[in-house]
Amino acid sequence: MARIRTIKPSFWGSPTVAALSRDARLLAIGLMSFADDDGRFLAALNAINGYVFPNDDLPPTKVKKWLTECEEVGFVHLYALDGVTYGCIPTWHLHQVISRYTPSRLPEPDVDCAPRNQGKAA
Repeated sequence: MARIRTIKPSFWGSPTVAALSRDARLLAIGLMSFADDDGRFLAALNAINGYVFPNDDLPPTKVKKWLTECEEVGFVHLYALDGVTYGCIPTWHLHQVISRYTPSRLPEPDVDCAPRNQGKAA
């Protein structure tokens, strides 16, 4: 499913984003593109690597390092269900306005996330 996502200018000056390495910031942007309309994504390293870095031959250890950085600063939250690891961007609905919303097919995270803004400008 094609998705159009917004990277606000404030993204770059955010204290959360500023705490990330350059490569982790690139991963964060890729995860925003990878995430569904509720900010959830499959967090298997091979899935992330294949989606965000399809033209790079990166070892999973590098992607794991950057994903861990994103988790440590609170940009993403990782959770598991039935042996499958998922991720979400808890502040997703504060920054993305989804015009043709499709509810997530992935399980709900075990963390409070910003509620959907029902199409109002964020």
